[in-house]
Amino acid sequence: MEEKVITVTLKEGQTITDWVRETLKSKLSKRYKIVHLAEDAGIDKFQVYRFMYGKEVTGKFYDKIFKYLTETKNE
Repeated sequence: MEEKVITVTLKEGQTITDWVRETLKSKLSKRYKIVHLAEDAGIDKFQVYRFMYGKEVTGKFYDKIFKYLTETKNE
């Protein structure tokens, strides 16, 4: 099994949730929207919308989003 590493550097007072939300926002653009990110990450678009707007999501969401982030870290 291939090992993947992701380094997370948090600012003072920043949470993992804040970091993930900020990282995902940085990937979005006028052409690459939440629906595209959700499709690429294999996550329901409504869950991504909920997360991006501060609503609760499941642990499975975090598992999938971290998998997506490790695969796209250098993009």
